[in-house]
Amino acid sequence: MATIRDMKQGASKTADDLADAADGAGETIKEGLKDTAEELHRLGDRLRANGSQLEDELRDASQRFTDGARKFGDAAAEQIREHPLAAFGIAFAAGMIVTRWLRR
Repeated sequence: MATIRDMKQGASKTADDLADAADGAGETIKEGLKDTAEELHRLGDRLRANGSQLEDELRDASQRFTDGARKFGDAAAEQIREHPLAAFGIAFAAGMIVTRWLRR
């Protein structure tokens, strides 16, 4: 039969083992948090770099779109100057079609 002294020693050893396990878990958690923080920092850097690249690409696309729209507008204006009656006829026909479509 176990004596009270043996039970105290067993409880003390168990408490020491638990304390050691808690210290080990604490260290593991600290290392995990440190790794996570570093990973988040790297992710933030990549997001900033990608955001900057996306901004540049959107600026370039916007410029290309603006240039294309300007060229299309210039070509349309040139066609209207060269063929004013045809332009008037096309505009009139388009107006009639839209009017009939809206009445339905």
